Amino acid sequence: MFDDLAAYYYDNVVTEFVDYRDASKDGVAGRSRDLRKALVAATALFHLREHLPTPRLPTRAEVEQACPEYALLGDVVNAAKHKEITQKTPHGTPLVDRAASLAERQVLIEYSDAAGPYRHGLKTVVVKLADGSERNLLEVMTNVINHWESRLHALGVLASARAFAYEDPNRFRTRSECNGGRLDLEIVQGQRFLQSMQLLRYNPTTGKAEPVDLTGATIRGSIYKPSYEFEVSLTHDASGKEFKKTVLLTESESMELHALSTDEEREAFALNTQTARDALQELAASAGLQPPKPSS
Repeated sequence: MFDDLAAYYYDNVVTEFVDYRDASKDGVAGRSRDLRKALVAATALFHLREHLPTPRLPTRAEVEQACPEYALLGDVVNAAKHKEITQKTPHGTPLVDRAASLAERQVLIEYSDAAGPYRHGLKTVVVKLADGSERNLLEVMTNVINHWESRLHALGVLASARAFAYEDPNRFRTRSECNGGRLDLEIVQGQRFLQSMQLLRYNPTTGKAEPVDLTGATIRGSIYKPSYEFEVSLTHDASGKEFKKTVLLTESESMELHALSTDEEREAFALNTQTARDALQELAASAGLQPPKPSS
C-alpha cells in the first residue's frame, strides 16, 4: 500500500471516504457507527499530506491556505485523537477544541404538497465549532477530497481529477424521494445511549429546511424489543381441512432474525426455529397428521 502514492490514495483515502458516504445513507443509526466511520475517513484525508512526494512536501499551513476546510478537518482529527486541543494551530486558535464537539444527529424533515405533509428521515455527523456554529462533517471532507484530487492530478499522480458531489441533506425532496421518516436505530443493552435529534420543516419560500419551535412541546418515544410473528399451516389431504397457528418467535430468535440481510434468509430462518417446529408439532397432533420436515 505504501510503495505507491496512487494506490495508497485509492485504497486508503478514497475507499474510506466512500465507505462513510455510503453508510450515511443506509438508514441505520446508533452505536456511533457513523461517527466511527467518519473519523476513519477524516483521519485518512488529513494525513494524506504526509505521503506526498518530497522534498517539496507542503506544510499543514500551506495546505490550509490552498484549502481552508483542511484547517477544520485537522482540528476534528486531532480533537478526536487527543480529546482536547490546548495548543495553537497553524491557523491560530483551534476551530474545534474537543472531541465532545462531534456528534451523530438524526434529522426528521417535514415537507408538504397538495396531498398533505410527508416526511424524510436522515442522519449526519455534525461538528460544533468553538464559535457556536455547526458544520456537516461530510461536506468538509468532500471539499478536502476534491482538493486532493486537484493536487494529485497536478503532481501527475492521477490521470484526471474527479469532483465528488456533496448533497445538501436539508434540500427539497418530492414525496417519492422520501422514506416516510423512518430510521432504524441500533442500541446495545447495558451501554449508554446518546443521540442528537432535530426536527425540521421545509420552507418553500426560503428554500430551506428550518428548525421547528418545540417550546412547550412534550416529546415522547417508545423502544420495543424486536418481535416477529407469522402463520404456519397444515392441510389434511383427505378432508381438505386446513389447520393454522400463529407463531411468535422468542426474543433470542427475533434478535437472530433481525440480524439477517434478506427476506429469503429471514423466511428460511423463521421456519427452522424451534418455536416454529413446536407449532408444527402441535398442528400435526391436532390434525392427526405427521408434521412436515422444516426446509433446510
